[in-house]
Amino acid sequence: MGHRRTLIAAAAVILAAVSGIGVYFYVSSADQRAQRNVSLVEAFVASSSIPKGTSGENAVQNGLITTARVLRGTIPPDAVTDTSALRGRVAASTIGTKQFITAESFVAPSQASGGSLAGAISDKGLVAVTVSVDAAHGVAYAIAPGDHVDLAVIDPTTGNASYILQTVPVLAVGQQQPSSGGSAGQQPSAQASASGLITFEVSVPDALKVVTASKAGNLYLTLHALSASSPSAAVPASGR
Repeated sequence: MGHRRTLIAAAAVILAAVSGIGVYFYVSSADQRAQRNVSLVEAFVASSSIPKGTSGENAVQNGLITTARVLRGTIPPDAVTDTSALRGRVAASTIGTKQFITAESFVAPSQASGGSLAGAISDKGLVAVTVSVDAAHGVAYAIAPGDHVDLAVIDPTTGNASYILQTVPVLAVGQQQPSSGGSAGQQPSAQASASGLITFEVSVPDALKVVTASKAGNLYLTLHALSASSPSAAVPASGR
């Protein structure tokens, strides 16, 4: 009987020791996981806002995607670890500054809804409208994406000019849009400028004014100084 009690006591001691070891390893493992999650690692993020429809190649080449040191525990499971995975893909939606680049950030062009120009329109109540102007009517082809212009027409009866819209943002020249993160006034390519095609962002009613003036062939553009072409002034003015 005494021998049996001795065995039971020994077994209890062994179980307690094993439990203690188990607890130790669990706590140690938890500490390691916690330290791992708060350690700093590098991840790919957007250095500035990336418009919807921007190709992965352009985003990388223009420095719109960069690495940042972040807490390991904050990185999404599907974070991109190699920018070569973005080749042949486009931004599915506008990617905000410092947002992680994940597998869902860029998709195949066939999966993207809408183009980059549609993604560049700042409000659902606004539309893009394009006019064709020559050098004399379009400030000697010196207008660039991101600029702001006033639209003037000449009354064929009196010969007097008047503005129909003011402080209108230029979305594109030819098919060239402003590079994300760049400043207004970056000159487009010679080919884009020579096309004479200028795309504006205006309200739906103002788009009809632009179309009417363009069809009449008496539309002139005047260019704002860069200091006046700030985002806060990017709301199309109503006609006078």
